[in-house]
Amino acid sequence: MFYDKQPPEKRNSYKGMLKIIGSLSRIFSESDVPYLYYRAHENIFAKYFGLVNNSRSDDSADAYSSEEKVGIGLKTWVGPNNQKVAEFGKLHPKYKDLKGIELINKIAGYRNERIRVTKNAYGLDTMLYHIVKRISKAMIIYEAAFDPIDILNIKLDPERGNDNSIYFTDGKHTYHFSLSKNTLYMNFDDMVELDRFSVEIIADPYEVLSELLLKDIPSGTAKASTDNSPEISPKKHKTSYSQPVTPKDVAEAVYTSVPKKNQLCLRLYATKPDGTKYVPDKSGLNQWNAGGRARDANEVYIPYLADDRARSDRFFPPRDKPFDLMLPNGEWISAKVCQGAYPRMPDAEYALLTKEEKAIEDKKRQTGKAIMSNPNLKLGKWLLRDVFELKPKTLVTYDMLRVFNIDSVMFTKLSDNKFTVDFCVLGTYEKTYGLSDIDDEYDDDLE
Repeated sequence: MFYDKQPPEKRNSYKGMLKIIGSLSRIFSESDVPYLYYRAHENIFAKYFGLVNNSRSDDSADAYSSEEKVGIGLKTWVGPNNQKVAEFGKLHPKYKDLKGIELINKIAGYRNERIRVTKNAYGLDTMLYHIVKRISKAMIIYEAAFDPIDILNIKLDPERGNDNSIYFTDGKHTYHFSLSKNTLYMNFDDMVELDRFSVEIIADPYEVLSELLLKDIPSGTAKASTDNSPEISPKKHKTSYSQPVTPKDVAEAVYTSVPKKNQLCLRLYATKPDGTKYVPDKSGLNQWNAGGRARDANEVYIPYLADDRARSDRFFPPRDKPFDLMLPNGEWISAKVCQGAYPRMPDAEYALLTKEEKAIEDKKRQTGKAIMSNPNLKLGKWLLRDVFELKPKTLVTYDMLRVFNIDSVMFTKLSDNKFTVDFCVLGTYEKTYGLSDIDDEYDDDLE
């Protein structure tokens, strides 16, 4: 268990914030069951227990601690304990023609690979689920095992399900897989109750929020109008008009008030003219397989292509200037931008350029098209051997990345010389930059 080992002050702060969020439920629902948006739960849990918030990566661990080597899947729900634990929409073409035990073995293998890669990436020894189940006027905190599926002990349940929904057990948990939703569900029947507390739902949260946040509004304008929506005069504009406040307004105000991180998403794959994704055989993650000289089996780089360089000019230091990079497991390594992105102009021609032309050429000479570790082998050893657990000289393919549910990385700039890098799930690159994705037909609706 994780929760019961935390100091009382942390547990109380966590519960206190859950109560506050739950008390505002009337913004979203008339139910007596407290409302808790899953993203809010993820943020609250990471904040008050001092864990890394990994929820935006949408992999197996929503939060983790590299020091304690524990990863946590966060869940919140109302009603039955049969809940989804994984989606495999983008892998649908690989299993769409399978049936029965062959299908379930394939899905179980995908599930286990994602758990394995997540644990390796963040240096985790254990995984568990932390659950907030919501009932009338209260919340209950549970924790449960987060196990890989024991494929050798899988048994189908012929008494339940149909061609679209297959039920099975591995002796530890009961699952069912929905073909139409490409979703794996698990019955959380081993949950351990660790805490429960009541939640007082405020009858009119709009009025409370108005009093707390809109203190400079003239008296009377924060009261509920005839359509039950308070009216405000926005602080930003010193005008006399008023307008209704909606839950969307509140959400957008909070979102825009949070400073945006300086980030850049890079692909681990290339695309063909028709949009098909692939990992090149002799570059990127397979640089070790390139010709020209003898290469170590751990040589890799992350492509830094022209479109990405254009999105954030000077995001990284100039070519060949080292910077500090923190891997997802918390380890700091040295890295740098390498490989000239443009052919180098002969010095004789460069000497004839004007001052302005030389400035352009100088910038080109400082521009690289690859992110490498320094030394180069360190990144490859960590990624190919420690995380993916591939044998030396095994080509990385896009089908592998599909199974791992990883096909891009997100760099976050902490300062001019310090960065972090995190894995991103399939489709993140396209969603980040509003691009079309050939795999959208099989997109997962992850929570």
